[in-house]
Amino acid sequence: MEGKTIQSIQRAIDIMNCFNEDVHELSLKEISEKVGLSKSTVHGIVSTLLKNSYLEQSEKNSNYSLGPAFIEKSFIVNEDVLIKNVGHKYLVDISEEFSVTVNLFIFKREHLKLIDRVQSDSMYYTISTSVTKIPLNASASGKLALAYSKDVNIDVIFNKDLLYKYTNSTIIDRETLIEEIYKIRRDGYSLERSEVELGIYCISVPIFKVNNEFVGTASIMATREKMMHILPHLAPKMVAMSKKISFELGAREEF
Repeated sequence: MEGKTIQSIQRAIDIMNCFNEDVHELSLKEISEKVGLSKSTVHGIVSTLLKNSYLEQSEKNSNYSLGPAFIEKSFIVNEDVLIKNVGHKYLVDISEEFSVTVNLFIFKREHLKLIDRVQSDSMYYTISTSVTKIPLNASASGKLALAYSKDVNIDVIFNKDLLYKYTNSTIIDRETLIEEIYKIRRDGYSLERSEVELGIYCISVPIFKVNNEFVGTASIMATREKMMHILPHLAPKMVAMSKKISFELGAREEF
């Protein structure tokens, strides 16, 4: 048996359903025409949806589009799939341009979970990681977590003696690690320089979602020689990729 339909809620749903894969942006007049309601009625509903982030309004032309609340709710459904779907095309571009393997991870409770890996067809050898619990002071992704995650911080790893010296390049000094974190926040990427394995370098960039919450990393591992050769051109491309993926996941402020 069908329940009673609440008109105001149905109208709000009808307005949100005006947007689809082909229609990303609409003016108030266009929404009014699509739902068959007066502009004054539509304006009240749109204002409520706007206030609750289910719609957002362009500063450029005042048109409306679906807001970040949808992205936030979609994470509840399947965060892994969403991040993979958003990030994959960017991983492909980087992999093809620099002949590298690009990994996409989500970060939860000091662990990395690999959700996507794109390998260039032109590569003869590949370097990959099988470790999921990351050394926060040594790995490129771990240092990103220290720089951006709310779940871990530098005080915890020093107070609990969680530091381990993997190689002579591993950072175990507090002040040096703090300087490294400031550099990461300034540059937008993290480097691992033979800090976990001798001869292996890694570059990693942060991925953010709604409310600029750190949710994962995208990273590339390579030999020291290859990384130093491609780094000047690779680093800005990785930072740009970080911003693009994060924006599509709902991050809006500078991070």
